[in-house]
Amino acid sequence: CVLSGPRLGLQANELRQLHQQKYANGKVVTRYEQLYHGVPVWGEAITRHDQSNSGVSSVANSPAQLTGTLLRQLQQDLPSVAPAYSAAQILQLAKARVRASGATSNEQARLYVRVDDKQVARLVYVASFLMTVPGSQTPSRPFFMIDANTGAILDQAEGLHHLDASGIGGNERTGQYQYGPAGSGAKFGPLVVSNNCTMDSGNVATINMNHTTGVNLPIYQFTCPRNDGIAINGAFSPLNDAHFFGNAIYNMYHDWFGIPPVSKKLLMRVHYGTNYENAFWDGQTMSFGDGASTFYPLVAVDVASHEISHGFTEEHAGFVFGAMPAALNESFSDIAGQAAVWYLYGKGDFTIGSSIFKNNAGPLRYLHNPPLDGHSIAHVKDFSNGIDPHYSSGIFNKAFYALATKPGWSVRKAFELMVDANRLYWTSSSTFNQAACGVERAAVNRGYAVADVSAAFLEVGVIGGCSGLPGSGTWLYRNTASSFSGASGAQALYYFDVPAGVSNLNFTTSGGTGNVDLYLKQGSAPTRTDYLKKSAGKTNAESVEIAVPSAGVYYVLLDAQTAVSNASLLGSYSNSLGNGDRIIGISLAAGASKMYSIAVPAGTTSLQFKLSGGTGNGNLYAKVATPPSTGSFDKKSEAAGNNEVIRFSNPAAGRYYVMVLAKTAVAGATLEVKVQ
Repeated sequence: CVLSGPRLGLQANELRQLHQQKYANGKVVTRYEQLYHGVPVWGEAITRHDQSNSGVSSVANSPAQLTGTLLRQLQQDLPSVAPAYSAAQILQLAKARVRASGATSNEQARLYVRVDDKQVARLVYVASFLMTVPGSQTPSRPFFMIDANTGAILDQAEGLHHLDASGIGGNERTGQYQYGPAGSGAKFGPLVVSNNCTMDSGNVATINMNHTTGVNLPIYQFTCPRNDGIAINGAFSPLNDAHFFGNAIYNMYHDWFGIPPVSKKLLMRVHYGTNYENAFWDGQTMSFGDGASTFYPLVAVDVASHEISHGFTEEHAGFVFGAMPAALNESFSDIAGQAAVWYLYGKGDFTIGSSIFKNNAGPLRYLHNPPLDGHSIAHVKDFSNGIDPHYSSGIFNKAFYALATKPGWSVRKAFELMVDANRLYWTSSSTFNQAACGVERAAVNRGYAVADVSAAFLEVGVIGGCSGLPGSGTWLYRNTASSFSGASGAQALYYFDVPAGVSNLNFTTSGGTGNVDLYLKQGSAPTRTDYLKKSAGKTNAESVEIAVPSAGVYYVLLDAQTAVSNASLLGSYSNSLGNGDRIIGISLAAGASKMYSIAVPAGTTSLQFKLSGGTGNGNLYAKVATPPSTGSFDKKSEAAGNNEVIRFSNPAAGRYYVMVLAKTAVAGATLEVKVQ
């Protein structure tokens, strides 16, 4: 079973601290992994939130706030954690699966406990190694999840994260630039190397692979004090670029977060292979191809930051298997690439790949509008498991752009939340919604506006849904009431999704006691002074309506003017009409109106709207393409009583709108539509 929150019932040795973040406001957030007889549990974590560094060492007995999930009663499925297969045997099974007949390196096989889709705990190995695909120079780092007792391969994924990325480099497209000390007139600062001009800064070492793909060669050394480099394929010195940008990326993580991007020294392997048009992180090193006909050498600051940040994710969130984790992995690296550009230049264009493309092609991806590349998606409604994660990364890329460009935000500020979420909240099995929840929690820790974070994710259809966060909202569903209570001054934010083609969007509050006001806005959260519509009476009876709303997410803010108890909020809209539909029981106060619409296909010979029944005097106004009014319509019917008919003969294809307007109060009327 899964136990959430503080009811842990665990011993201290069943949890192991992974990461800790201390904030300027005194908050300390610590992430732990669960252990079962010393074996880590895959995909589960617990995070402790302390208001100050109280020195409590045992999360199991801590009164602090806890979030996350833990697995219990594992002994029912796994009485023993002694595997039937050894790590060496598992690696042999994995190598046989991919026909790895040549030399391999960076071999790893780690034991985990994992609960499968049927909620049964299994003992599994996660195995990986670096290899060269037989018959090519293409590197590969396959990952396998293998049952430790049966040898069955449960999942497989590619762990080499090749980048289709942008960056700034010294090539024919960007022009030649210089590295040098302050006052030298150089565009960039100096290359930080050892005393004998070996390219090793202590944090970053750069290697000339000299067009090989195997064992690392010695760290590159040049004659002091200047390295004019090795020009190739339109680039002036890829070694210099890789070394300088590698140090810039290290400095970004250190300056902004006080941590290195990965736990080991960064090894930048340049001139990898022959005509190799890619770059990758292999779990230990960065490798850069020299490009060929499509790319210049792929040594650019966001290329390097993208790939190095795969290492950051590997050491923290641990994304490997699954479509959503893979998309999150690629997105975090894209975002880290943009962060490095802003760190170095103080500005950026939210694109990936333009400066390393030849022939003025590119860019590969656009964070601000992902579908511009012809492949990427920007909304969760377009997501499916088969989409390349470089393209499904567009969902979180777009959310990051939306957040970073909100008033009061910046690339750094938004990136801080992504890094914190990756370190403290994301797990190897996080979904989009769970990952967004982690970003919301990171916003709380830093004192940033959670509503802005939630709004950015809602733009791409992702709902974090973290409960209990200050400033966070609640999803409101059509025709389903939500209750609100609060002291004077209390507020609550709600989200409501409106599809295309609907009409009569309405929000009402009623019942209970007190006085609540209602504010409405599309696309972002309203305030008392910034809203699309509001209703501010002296009771809980409030209502706002939009006759023909545009599609998108609408935000409703309830604001308690006095103490409010058990007020009810309801959101509704009218669906697009279809042939033969009858809207029964239309009731309107004098002067009020309702709007409806219908999509008319080509080849239609007749369209009719008819109002009948009930009491009062209602009139009809109809128009194609845009909603009618009493002063703008294509046809109208203004007979006495509720006896109105409008007919279109051979109507053109399109959306037709009809407005029911109460000349006097209308009750119990019926609107019918017929299409022939």
